[in-house]
Amino acid sequence: MTAPKPAAAASLTMVVTAMMAAIPMITVVMWFVLAGDGIGDFPGGWAPILVVALAVGAYSFCELAGFRAPAVPPGGQPAEVEKQSWQRFTSSTFVRFALSEAVFLVSITIAFVVDSYWIVLVGAVLALPLVAWEAWPGRRNQQRFAAALEAAGHPSYLLGRPQDY
Repeated sequence: MTAPKPAAAASLTMVVTAMMAAIPMITVVMWFVLAGDGIGDFPGGWAPILVVALAVGAYSFCELAGFRAPAVPPGGQPAEVEKQSWQRFTSSTFVRFALSEAVFLVSITIAFVVDSYWIVLVGAVLALPLVAWEAWPGRRNQQRFAAALEAAGHPSYLLGRPQDY
């Protein structure tokens, strides 16, 4: 039997899903703005390289610093500790989401500079899986964040409380 999903997890999943949906929707809207004469040739030079470099930088930062958090202090009621853990995880998720989505948003700016819809597509293709990997509140991200919270040996209850199993 699996543990019930906390309300905080369901809410965070819904919010991240809605925010992720903005990337493909904005990509479609940008078609009408930048691809009026067709998609054109793929731009060479600095523009696509910069978008890829931004994606690598966002991924690196999220992996190296995005899951760090101060350890949970000893004591406290399990329900309150769980609530605080979810608040910290939610905050961290939004930071990782913002960094990952910034790749897409900057690609839109670059696309206007080089006047190419391809850059928007490159940004969307890089940002969407990056957001899904780094900001989706799934088991992987919960476990990584719980490990940081529990570094001092005190339970965070981010993955559930014993009575939930």
